[in-house]
Amino acid sequence: MEKETGTFETLFNDTREYFHARQELLKLQVTDKISGILSMIISFFIILPFFLLAFLFVSFTLAHVFAEWWGHEYAGYLSVTFLYTIIGLLMIRFRKSWLSDPIKNKIIKQILSK
Repeated sequence: MEKETGTFETLFNDTREYFHARQELLKLQVTDKISGILSMIISFFIILPFFLLAFLFVSFTLAHVFAEWWGHEYAGYLSVTFLYTIIGLLMIRFRKSWLSDPIKNKIIKQILSK
């Protein structure tokens, strides 16, 4: 009888250790996924200002090119404004397929990656 009690206690302790190890593994996996997503978001916001500055200077350059073509400075800036308005309207129209779905897929891919 004592042998069965010892076996049961050993089995119980092993099961408890197994679940404890699984819990720790789950914590580590969740921490890894969250840190991966956060690092992706933080790096995006670190890189974003550089692209915004480049975009701003390209916009001014494009406005000046259009101004030289049409002979009026306001025409160059107005054409760039219309160009960005059209791009903005297209982005609003197709935001699900162009923005939402790719972002969701990237996050899901990051979460499910091994």
